[in-house]
Amino acid sequence: FDETFAAATGIRARMYNLLIAVVTAVFIVLAMNLVGSPLTSALIVLPALSAMRLFRRFRGVICCAGVMVVGCAVAGLLFSMRASGAVGATVVIADLVVFLGCSAVGVLVRR
Repeated sequence: FDETFAAATGIRARMYNLLIAVVTAVFIVLAMNLVGSPLTSALIVLPALSAMRLFRRFRGVICCAGVMVVGCAVAGLLFSMRASGAVGATVVIADLVVFLGCSAVGVLVRR
């Protein structure tokens, strides 16, 4: 997560930073048209924050966040179909529940 340290250890941090920025920008542009801004924000921010509560290394955070995005989206979609509710709001609630659970686990593990 530290760009200066990564560059000092020989990792091409500027290239990775640019790659992450481009992928994030493409995801945001495509997702805004498909699902709207609240769901897009929740799909970007909450899984990353949840994964940061559990993992310290960049690779662990990225992998865990990807799994959480897919899991919360599927769970929210299935629950919204079952309850006949709004899909976007249900996915955001699933993301929030996972975030609260990861925060609780993170606090318990660090004690």
